[in-house]
Amino acid sequence: MNIRINGEVIAVNEQMKLNEFVELRLNGKEPRGIAVALNEMIIPKSKWNETALNENDNVEIVHAVQGG
Repeated sequence: MNIRINGEVIAVNEQMKLNEFVELRLNGKEPRGIAVALNEMIIPKSKWNETALNENDNVEIVHAVQGG
C-alpha cells in the first residue's frame, strides 16, 4: 500500500491506523508538539487510534517549533 507522507510516497506492508503510522515515522518517540493532517483534514490526536489509512492517502506531519 502506498502512502504519501509530507510529499514523499512510501510503501507500507499492511493497512494500519494513523497512530501506528505516526509512531513508525517518529521511530517510537513520544508524539509531542505535532499535528497530523490526513487528506488535508486535521485529525485530533484522540482519533488517531481509530483512523485507518488507505491506499494513496496523503499524510502531513507538522512539528511545532518554539521561537519568535
